[in-house]
Amino acid sequence: MHSRNQFMVWMTVFTIIFSTVWLANQSMANDNESTYYKIDKGLFYLKEVFETISRNYVEELDPETLSKSAIEGMLKEFDPYTVFFEDPGSHQMQMITRGRYGGVGMEIGFQGKKITVITPMEDTPAQRAGVRAGDVIVRINKTSVKTSSLEETSRLLRGKVGTSVEIEIERPGVNKTVVLNLVREEILIKDVSYAEFLEDGTAYIRLTAFSDKASQELKETIRNLKEERKIKRVVLDLRGNPGGLLTSAVEVANVFLPPGQLVVSTRGSHESESKFFTKEHPLLPTEPLVVLIDESSASAAEIVAGAIQDMDRGVLVGASTFGKGLVQKVYPIDRVSQAYLKITTAKYYVPSGRSIQKEDYKKNAEVYTNRTDSLEFNRKVRFFTQNGRVVYGGGGIQPDVAAADIDAKDAYLQNLVNRGFLFQFAVDYLSQRPEIKAQERVIVDEGILLSLKGYLEKNGFDFEIDGEKQLDEFLSLADKNKFNSDITDLVTVARQKLQTEKNKQFKLHQSQIEHLLEAEFAEKLSGASARIKTLLLYDNQLKTAMQVLRNMQQYENILAVK
Repeated sequence: MHSRNQFMVWMTVFTIIFSTVWLANQSMANDNESTYYKIDKGLFYLKEVFETISRNYVEELDPETLSKSAIEGMLKEFDPYTVFFEDPGSHQMQMITRGRYGGVGMEIGFQGKKITVITPMEDTPAQRAGVRAGDVIVRINKTSVKTSSLEETSRLLRGKVGTSVEIEIERPGVNKTVVLNLVREEILIKDVSYAEFLEDGTAYIRLTAFSDKASQELKETIRNLKEERKIKRVVLDLRGNPGGLLTSAVEVANVFLPPGQLVVSTRGSHESESKFFTKEHPLLPTEPLVVLIDESSASAAEIVAGAIQDMDRGVLVGASTFGKGLVQKVYPIDRVSQAYLKITTAKYYVPSGRSIQKEDYKKNAEVYTNRTDSLEFNRKVRFFTQNGRVVYGGGGIQPDVAAADIDAKDAYLQNLVNRGFLFQFAVDYLSQRPEIKAQERVIVDEGILLSLKGYLEKNGFDFEIDGEKQLDEFLSLADKNKFNSDITDLVTVARQKLQTEKNKQFKLHQSQIEHLLEAEFAEKLSGASARIKTLLLYDNQLKTAMQVLRNMQQYENILAVK
């Protein structure tokens, strides 16, 4: 009986989803079959296949799991942002829209295949209980998490505000595990992650998300900075910002743009055009402004950057943005179990008329009736800013002044950072030298670099360099098929030279390693803000932004008609 009820529930879900998918194609149907007939036919096929498999397959099947697999398989045909998800307690929805949730306040990640505390958030139950970066979580409420995913672990940590959770951790330098009882609180994820004066009158503000409180946080930050001293120039850092709410993007743009200004418009096959305008008087209406952008600036971040560029309100510095200009809406599928369908319904267009979205978002063009892409994806099509400057479409927002990230991570640095070697070295180094914890900053000297090099060798650090895999495969094939030794000798020499190049990487990247390791130490000693402050000292794109702001003639020339 239970399976039958599950079957009926999931058939209802299928009906809703398939109706959405097929209705999306009806306006462009070119054959003799009516759209409604296609819908009925598709649903009939789905129902018959589902029931036939469920009743006749050699093994007993779980209808719910089978249904979810079918849903996921169907949605894989569309863009990456159209997804089905379940969110018991709506924690995920709260984090996405409100930037808050019930929890204990710690960022976790995998380090050496162990679920590790990356950093406890400031003024949270985790930080007040003494949770440290590098602590390994082994149990939550007596349940082992050694084989759990990050999402499963996060779900155990989150919960209703006021409830308690017990965590058991392994701590470097401590023989016994530590057990902590924490009471969950409402955790606020900051949209403004860092702000300070870089020099007299130049305010730097890093905005890392666009929840419903982004503009409020930004305004409060600006007011606080103004109380400290007068703001003469501004650097707004949107690098790495994945976006968020459309309304928040408009409100953030309104901090710099006058009331009544178009910020963004949206339109789709089943949505009429909607336009979004600023409403309030800006806090910073005329102060020279530079916006930092990069390949990870997306969605709402691109709306703000595009509007500021199109209205010639500021200069964009950095690299071209991600190109995520698709609008999603969340539809409830099952309110009882809190299942949702997030569907792409429209595209973003900045004031000049450019689409933010890059071309390659359609996973399977065969499911669309409008398969011919418009000129909006042509990077040679010209658009014009308010001052008449030429800007180009084709997806993403291009900077006015290109600036490279000289600390960009290649294969060597990505392995060093992403696999947690710098993180764990910093944790171990500090745990063995408790006297350092009283310092505000650790300067990475030759001795620390030698210790790091020894640590990497001891722990077998290795990485794959371009071409290495192919050479190894050839040598393996040559050995198997008894190739001529002259050929294998040449490839062996090439492989040896490649290894020599790998051995040089530590020395070649020494400057970047110093910067990254200093930032790791700073975060372990003083928190996430200290990490950001340290990295800004070596930030080439920020240095370029400062050069633009220090030269008003250059600034005005950039914004003038070419």
